[in-house]
This record gives sequence, C-alpha cells and structure tokens, in this order.
Amino acid sequence: MTLLVDVGTNAEIVLGNRHRLLACSSPTGPAFEGAQISCGQRAAPGAIERVRIDRETLEPRFKVIGSDLWSDDAQFSAATADTGITGVCGSGIIEVIAELFLAGVITRDGVIDGSLATRSSRIVPNGRTYSYVLHSGPQTLSITQTDVRAIQLAKAALLAGIRLLMDRLGVDRGERSRLSGAFGSHIDVKYAAVLGMIPDCDLGYVTSAGNAAGTGARIALLDSRSRATIEALVRRVEKIETAIEPQFQAHFVDAMSIPHRTAEYPNLRKVVDLPAPKAAAPTGDERRRRGRRPVTPQPV
Repeated sequence: MTLLVDVGTNAEIVLGNRHRLLACSSPTGPAFEGAQISCGQRAAPGAIERVRIDRETLEPRFKVIGSDLWSDDAQFSAATADTGITGVCGSGIIEVIAELFLAGVITRDGVIDGSLATRSSRIVPNGRTYSYVLHSGPQTLSITQTDVRAIQLAKAALLAGIRLLMDRLGVDRGERSRLSGAFGSHIDVKYAAVLGMIPDCDLGYVTSAGNAAGTGARIALLDSRSRATIEALVRRVEKIETAIEPQFQAHFVDAMSIPHRTAEYPNLRKVVDLPAPKAAAPTGDERRRRGRRPVTPQPV
C-alpha cells in the first residue's frame, strides 16, 4: 500500500496498490512554500533551510541555502556574507515549527507558550500572543503565532485528504510513502511526521520521488509505448472530491493538533521523544474572558 503526495499549493494525493488506486486534491494553500509566513521566502541563497533548537536553552542553530555550515560554526558569518540571512524557505519552516514543538515551546494545540519567556529571551510578546526569534540581525526573523496557525491549517488539510483515502480503502496505515515536487523533495521526513503531515509509518519507507510530474511528462513525450500504460492507469484511478465529503471536516479538526489529536504515532516515537501534552498559559485576552461574569441573554 503506497502513498504518493505532491506537496504544493494544492496537495495531489494518490493512495493504493496494483489492485486499486484512489486520488484526491487537498487545499493546503501556499504556506509550505513560504507564502503567508511572516519571514517566509522561496528557496534561494540566504534562506534558512535547516533548523535545530536546543531542548534546554531553546537556542537555535540553522543552515542557509548557499552554505554547508551551521550557524554556530566560527566560519558561518564569513561563509554567508555574500547572501546574508534573508528569510526561511519551506523546508526550514517545517523544521523550525517541528523543533519548537519538540522543545516544548509550541503546545500540541499549536500555541506558543508565553510562560517560557522567563526562560529564554527568544520568546517575546507580539501583541496578544508570542513569537520566537529565530535570528536577530539586519533582518530579524521570527516565527509568530499566525505563522504556526498557517502551517497547522496547511498540514491539517493535507492529512485530512490522506485519511479520507485511507477510509475509502479500509486501511489504517500505508506501507510506503513518497513525497514529490520541488518542495516535497527537500522535506526531512522525520519533521514532516512530527508535524503530522503524513500518517505514522516506518520512516525508513518514506522517500522522495523528485520532480515526478516532470518525469512523467518526459516519459509521455519521449516513449510512445508508455502512453498507453499511462492512459490505462489514469482510467483506473478513482477520484475523490474532498469538498463534498462530510468526513473531511472531522479529519481536518483532528489533524490540527501536532502531530494529531488522537493518533499515537508509535513508529515516530521510536526515533523521536514527543513531548507530553501540556496547556500553554492563557493569553491576556483569555484571562480577561475567564474573569468576566456570564451574561444572561435578554429577550428581543
């Protein structure tokens, strides 16, 4: 049972085997590609692409496109002098939010825990919520609460589409997963699983398919014998419309949690210590609401 996901503004999803193939498109939006993210940008020199966060100090280290050095290397500043540090691309966004979750900065519900501001100067107030300062310099790069929500919405839509296909096939897990597309090819599968972008599985069986659409187009153009095979496969695919599936919304709500509201992810737990669920300290708005006396509705 193989899962194929092309991650983009719309996630194209195929699940099945040689006997049956199901497909759907899930509305993930552009957050995975850096859009709608306060410090997001396309994958270009100067963009942060890899992130690690110390579990004790909450200090980050990162790599940028154009350099093989981590930011805590003595030669890092010189190596990145030409490109600078200009933003965070899709793979970096996935990793920083997953690392913040693993470090306990982000709760299972996706809330940046402001109570940790006393422990680290990286966590700063941002209006009624909090942000995590990833990099301070000529251009300060921060992960805001709005950024976290954008990724939650995107990954929930993706996983909800996958779960919908799993329901139709009557399976509770896949045996292999392949991520394709320019973005999907650069995702660290461990962090994709931590966020809950894909169902729990043996990470050793999650691989990259590269530019699968481009490869398929070349095959169709250059190999006339393969065109009949392609046409026959396309006719076999059963297409599921997520917009009209009532169960999609239920899956979407469950998938908003990191990695998931109910799924246990036992395979992931073999390689990652997932933090125990905790509730963040209430924001100022939440404290004020809790202190209000209930209002009795009046007849009109």
